[in-house]
Amino acid sequence: MLSLSDNEFSVLSFLVRNFTERLTIRNIAHRLDFSPAGVFNILKKLEKQGIVTGQKLGTGLFYSINFENKIAEHLAAIVLLYSEEKTDVGIEKLKSANAAIIDKKNLVLITDGMTVLDVSIDGVNIITKTEDEITDLLRKKDAQMLQILKNGVVLFGEGKVVAIIKKCISGF
Repeated sequence: MLSLSDNEFSVLSFLVRNFTERLTIRNIAHRLDFSPAGVFNILKKLEKQGIVTGQKLGTGLFYSINFENKIAEHLAAIVLLYSEEKTDVGIEKLKSANAAIIDKKNLVLITDGMTVLDVSIDGVNIITKTEDEITDLLRKKDAQMLQILKNGVVLFGEGKVVAIIKKCISGF
């Protein structure tokens, strides 16, 4: 059975949310304020379990989530659902969307393109996009969409968001 420490969960979440970047042990450690030795041990454990992969390019070793592994895919969905900040959004009125991601200022609703959503939340910018539009924005490294993914929480449709990330990875 797999269990993750808080630090392992943080590293995994960081890798999922920053999938567009080439990340080394040193990059991850610096940005998470962890020791490089600690990140090394975490990545080696996760690599041994097939959850992350290391790719050698030149003198660098770059780590990413191994989306070919079903456990890694499920863990990616879990980390996208988790946030320390609580959101108080009435999810029921959003359920006609396929997925929803929210950060402090934006709510992204992923729809099938046919469904019309009439949603308004005070102080929140509502962004409605299809799966293909989200994929295109992430492949183009759209700053706003990447920021929402890095800082936001998936309210529902985590499998759909993971599928979009998997689709995008082939473009990097």
